[in-house]
Amino acid sequence: MITGIGIKVAQLFDKLNLPRWSYAGLSVSSRIPELLQRDQWVGIIYLDIEEFQLTEQIYGGLYCRQVLAALDRLVRTRAAFLPGPYSFLEYRRWGDDLVIYFHSPGRTQPPVAELARLAAQVSERLLVELNRQCARPVPFTLNFHVGYSVIMPEKENPEKAHYNAYKEAVRVAKGELNVLEVERRQRFSALLADRDIRVVYQPVVALDSGRIFGYEALSRGPEDSFFANPLNLLAFAEKNNQLYTLEKIMREKALAGWTGEWRKQVLFLNISPQIIYDPAFHPDEINARLDELGIRPERLVLEITERTGIENFQAFQRSLETYRRHGFKVAVDDAGSGYSSLQAVAELQPEYIKLDLSLIRELDQNPVKRILVETFLTFAEKTGSRVIAEGIENSEELTRLRKIGIPLGQGFFLARPACPPPALSPAAVRHLACPAEVTSQRFRPGGMVPVGSIPSSGAAVHAGTMTRELVDFFTEHPRVEGVAVLDDAGAPVGLVMRDKLFNQLGTQFGFAIYHERPVSLVMDARPLTVEDDSPVEVVSQAAMGRPDLKVYDSIIVTRNRAYLGLVSVRQLLDAITSLQVETARFANPLTGLPGNRQIDAELLNRLGEGRPFSVIYSDLDHFKSFNDRYGFERGDQAIKLTADIMVETVARSGRPGDLVGHIGGDDFIIVTVTEAAEEVCRGVIAEFDRLITSLYDPEDREKGFIDTCDRQGRPVQLPLMTISLALIDCRPGQYAGPEELARVAAGLKKYAKSREGSVFVRERRQHRD
Repeated sequence: MITGIGIKVAQLFDKLNLPRWSYAGLSVSSRIPELLQRDQWVGIIYLDIEEFQLTEQIYGGLYCRQVLAALDRLVRTRAAFLPGPYSFLEYRRWGDDLVIYFHSPGRTQPPVAELARLAAQVSERLLVELNRQCARPVPFTLNFHVGYSVIMPEKENPEKAHYNAYKEAVRVAKGELNVLEVERRQRFSALLADRDIRVVYQPVVALDSGRIFGYEALSRGPEDSFFANPLNLLAFAEKNNQLYTLEKIMREKALAGWTGEWRKQVLFLNISPQIIYDPAFHPDEINARLDELGIRPERLVLEITERTGIENFQAFQRSLETYRRHGFKVAVDDAGSGYSSLQAVAELQPEYIKLDLSLIRELDQNPVKRILVETFLTFAEKTGSRVIAEGIENSEELTRLRKIGIPLGQGFFLARPACPPPALSPAAVRHLACPAEVTSQRFRPGGMVPVGSIPSSGAAVHAGTMTRELVDFFTEHPRVEGVAVLDDAGAPVGLVMRDKLFNQLGTQFGFAIYHERPVSLVMDARPLTVEDDSPVEVVSQAAMGRPDLKVYDSIIVTRNRAYLGLVSVRQLLDAITSLQVETARFANPLTGLPGNRQIDAELLNRLGEGRPFSVIYSDLDHFKSFNDRYGFERGDQAIKLTADIMVETVARSGRPGDLVGHIGGDDFIIVTVTEAAEEVCRGVIAEFDRLITSLYDPEDREKGFIDTCDRQGRPVQLPLMTISLALIDCRPGQYAGPEELARVAAGLKKYAKSREGSVFVRERRQHRD
């Protein structure tokens, strides 16, 4: 009778003394421990009499004792019930539960299907004899629940192997496991014992330059098996409480394969949230292996994969901080796939946000997905994280991601996972050789000042510098607020601020602990680090988004990941203030958009870059009659509405770095990339036609025109306002300057205004010889 697996296990191991991990419960002559120590398997057949408790209630304890005595005699005296080539070793019975141990010298363990047939055969033979001997007093037939398993050879912990095999046999008897599941459990046990895990590496690529930024280590089971799929492998391990063991093997194999020239790259190492509770998962374990390989912890990123949600973010974050203090970075995988991943991004504040492939799939065809991806990028820029787009499958998706300004990506189009770590695919190399059409800056209504233009301090020390040396440096240079910490390659790995260092050394044991230790132990391993072409507005948002204790720390500036200098928060705010003052000086006072001086500067800059772009000039039709009818105040509202429509449309359909300017009156200009120009035009027209009627009185709106007089004083009916757009594609060398563009636009707008309704027309002049 099966009453509960927990009770049965307790009964068995009370009988065998196995809670103390001892074989004292087996007979002195038992061969089982010896066989397991010699890498031999031992089979288990588990039998449990069905409804035995009910039988006892109906026929009494005396009869049940007779049945059990008969069962003991049968097993002891008739070992021949076990067919060849298998030999009986011994048995154990407690209550109506019977465990038979068997073996076959010189043979491999039986397949699960054969094991199931063997158990059924043994059960049938025993039942025939048992029912014959107990037939007189029994008006019904006895039957067994049947289970089976194999104790796998285990030198280090054979007692645990015995325990697990017994539990499996009981679950088979209860119907919780079928033949297929038992086969998989056996294969999985063998996989762990043989460490049969393959590790492949997939490049993470800088989408602006085409350089390989790092690799993600991906684990697979044996080829052509159920466990070749990593989802099956990890789900099976978690279901059978083997996740800690499996992930330890994965980590060790991933690091073992991380040799040669690839050690200079960043390595993304997947971990499950539950693994932080594994006592074996500790920074010292990984650091020891990294020291053997000569790899600094700053090059390792722990990628949090959320197969199960994080239940206690506070505890999880405390555990992660231990690794961050050692220099490890953190990435959150599958961002955007559900609420839990978004919460993980908000709570853990990772250095890398990996966008789920569901957001990337068909990104080039789905405007909603593009908006979501752009939102993630904006969020990352404000929090100091970097976005990685996963699952890039084709050139169209890659093109769109580069236009949006996503800094990093990976996927089959770039390179398939392989070992040793692969180079980029030829198609990806050709695609990335073409310059990206945008930089990482976001949409702006005015000009952009890169943070690299701010004069910065170059104070820096090596990570191995002693803390006492840094104290001497700060003492000799009282005006220096912070110092960057660099690795052997000159890349920044941390930051030490004067006030925080002295506060740390001023604690009770701070001086004694850190004074003669490397600065890597006292540095902030997660400083805000930005590239020199990042706009000061974006850097300012990221700086102010830091935790309160770090909000006034200096910002590390790099160029192509190499250290360039430090910018203080004061310098950053001064630059922002200067930018705002400069923008206000030349912005249009009504709309706040860049005026003619900034428009001309942008056009000259674009023409000088020698790259194609497009310009959209706009003009409102029938604006004068509207202004005459409703007055200047309502006319100003129409101009501001037009400005808002253009800014919002460009933010939605344009590209990072696009400009919306106000030439004057009802004339505007948009500077964008050629691929986005028509979409911007259609968006502006659709929104203008939808919203402009709200500025008219109800009676005029209902009629669809306004009654007014022409210059001769004759009454006329004029249509409601529409918008005319002149779209000019600018190829390298085609236009000499803003004045020539303006002349071409004037003729094009005149033609557009001759057509009814809101329209855009496109100039397609050929390049001049």
